[in-house]
Amino acid sequence: MRSVLLSSFAFIFICSLYACGDRVGDISGKSQIVKDSLVNIFPTWQSAKIVITDNNTGMSVIIGDATFYTAPDDVKKAKAEELGKMILRICGKNNFLEKGNLVVTSDVRNISASPVDGVSVPIDFTALKKASEK
Repeated sequence: MRSVLLSSFAFIFICSLYACGDRVGDISGKSQIVKDSLVNIFPTWQSAKIVITDNNTGMSVIIGDATFYTAPDDVKKAKAEELGKMILRICGKNNFLEKGNLVVTSDVRNISASPVDGVSVPIDFTALKKASEK
């Protein structure tokens, strides 16, 4: 009887760990590392949100940065590529990322995944992976 009770508690404990919403959609906990590393590419960012989509094949990085929001499009594209390379280094070689977006908003308190004034720049992880293999 005691072993049945202990095993049922163990089962409930394990199920509760998986039920926690903190890591849902996260690529093995790498999203927090990406968020902590954003300062290397975007030194003036003030808010950030990372959204994993499409069964871990897509990633959107939403950044609230009033200074970077006004940057020219070619600078935004270069920073998006640099961000993509950094994400691939963090996630390692065996990841499922194929596409992504860098979304920049002027709202430094943004918590939305799709800000009203957001400027989206695509990140092609597939092309970045191929380029790094050469």
